[in-house]
Amino acid sequence: MPCAVAGANEVFDRGNEESLRCTLSLHIIEDEHGQPTHGLCTLVGIRHDDGNDSNRDYLATHDPVSDLPRIHVLQKNLAVELAQAVHGCYRLLVCYIDVDRFGVINETYGFDFGDRLIRHIADRLARQTGGRDLVCRLSGDEFVLAVVDRDSEQDQWELARHLLDVIGEPVDEGKLELRLTASLGVSCFPDTATSVQELLLQASVAARTAKQEGGGDSIHVFTQEQRDLLDQRLEIGEHLLGAVVRDELELHYQPVIDAAKRQIIGMEALVRWRHPKLGLVMPDRFIGLAEDFGMIADIGRWVLHRACMQARQWLDQGVGDFTMAVNVSGLQMRGMQLIEDVNRALDRSRLPARMLELEFAEDVIMTNVEHVASVMRELRKIGVKLAMDDFGIGQSSLGHLQRLPVNQLKIDRSFVAAVPEDVSAARISRAVIGLAHEFGFTVVAEGVEKPVQLAFLERNGCEYVQGNFFSKPVSADEMLSMLRHPALRSREEIGDDQGGSILLVDDEQNVLRALARLLRRDGYRIYTASNFKDAFEVLGTQQIHVVVSDHRMPDGKGTEFLGRVKETHPHTVRMILSGYADLGVVTEAINGGAVYRFLTKPWKDDDLRKTLHEAMRMARRDPVDSVAR
Repeated sequence: MPCAVAGANEVFDRGNEESLRCTLSLHIIEDEHGQPTHGLCTLVGIRHDDGNDSNRDYLATHDPVSDLPRIHVLQKNLAVELAQAVHGCYRLLVCYIDVDRFGVINETYGFDFGDRLIRHIADRLARQTGGRDLVCRLSGDEFVLAVVDRDSEQDQWELARHLLDVIGEPVDEGKLELRLTASLGVSCFPDTATSVQELLLQASVAARTAKQEGGGDSIHVFTQEQRDLLDQRLEIGEHLLGAVVRDELELHYQPVIDAAKRQIIGMEALVRWRHPKLGLVMPDRFIGLAEDFGMIADIGRWVLHRACMQARQWLDQGVGDFTMAVNVSGLQMRGMQLIEDVNRALDRSRLPARMLELEFAEDVIMTNVEHVASVMRELRKIGVKLAMDDFGIGQSSLGHLQRLPVNQLKIDRSFVAAVPEDVSAARISRAVIGLAHEFGFTVVAEGVEKPVQLAFLERNGCEYVQGNFFSKPVSADEMLSMLRHPALRSREEIGDDQGGSILLVDDEQNVLRALARLLRRDGYRIYTASNFKDAFEVLGTQQIHVVVSDHRMPDGKGTEFLGRVKETHPHTVRMILSGYADLGVVTEAINGGAVYRFLTKPWKDDDLRKTLHEAMRMARRDPVDSVAR
């Protein structure tokens, strides 16, 4: 691979003859195996008219703020060093340095102050290489530095740590003293890279990894595993180019279910990529690449048009009313192009606007709330529905929600996956549902996989659910068949019992059997569990009115268990039945509302039946009031 290095200097002055500036170019000559064998030098004389030429040349090759070479000069210098490293069988290390939070410094102290810091950093880095030829400032607060390791003994982590220490040395600017930090990535020839471009790319990827995983003042060394992943990404990215034109994309559809009616009310269109060699590629493997390669807007436009056309086709085939949901990426929100795309898709498909729902990820909305809200208002004028996707993981505020003209919130699947066992996830899910209803929004819970999750969401007022428990994403033909028979399984088929039910939790089987025999006389449906994990499974799949738990259990205390039940299943009435209890703990649990009543072993049958009768009447008469019990 030919490469060159160039430099300009005043070469000589021949008396009355004019001075010449000469540019020396060195081209590496390779043999048939790609190995460098010798070099070809070319010396070009350029008339030196005045100082303006010199200034222009300097600005073309150097950054005026840092006085470091520009990236194209560094690339030429690296090419020479790489050729020599190949010939001499030694290593070449490249460090990508991203100074942390430099934008805050500019905003706080001004750009002049920021430029002085840049010069400090540049001088320090240049001293580490013995000159400025192997250091450059890429842009803003990002630098690249190369180190020649002739003995192949330089540890990459030690080098990176040393550079962070150098950057972190105090900078004195008048009365102000600052200590800077950076995120630093390292790549190495020949360990992972074989060219200048690979060295720079790998160091950049490593620096981004350091910033994402370490949050600043951190290091990441590019590995062979990362190279394999990067090679795969680049290969997939190359294949992805033109996928829309080659008609390799297809849509699958996941039903959205009315939780109360157990009926399909719509679906979400999910894109897949069917590649002739790679097979069916899922979106988590190519959507990020499409964003990086600038193709996501084209893919999003294709999905929008294809989904609308498919919905129209289903209508023409005689199915009932439904809503087609389509995801919108951040890049589609630039300008007002999305409005034009939506109008065109609806016009071409003849689909009623009310049947189209656009889903905006929460982080996309928060990137530019004013602009997104403006686009949303125009879309609402068209008549389409709007939803905020992945709600709960972003940074939206109540003020933003009030200004956004959305119809629906979608609870992120990470919260749904954790309920009802995870108290924090249960609290967040209930809070999202309550918040949405306060603003007049409906709620969809994504990622419902288990009956326990479905039961929890329904009992807490979630109107719609979506997930593999009902159906995985299916083809258009399968979706059509489901639309023709939208009614799904009944509550009884998923274990939702409307009768009075009691859950008994005790690790002694003889106690469970005795209690079950006694309480079945009163017509209750009895469920039992010998540990808290099994108890939560029952709570999730059945409608339990009263929970009676022993206090001393192998996996914890009954008061703690009932405290979690209160958080995840507040509709239940909760009681302790135990021969032993810490009265202080039990009293605190009763006062805090986790426990309604404490009963002792051995029990008196009539007293126990009477107490449970009161608890059952309370739970069934006023489930909301039982939250405080």
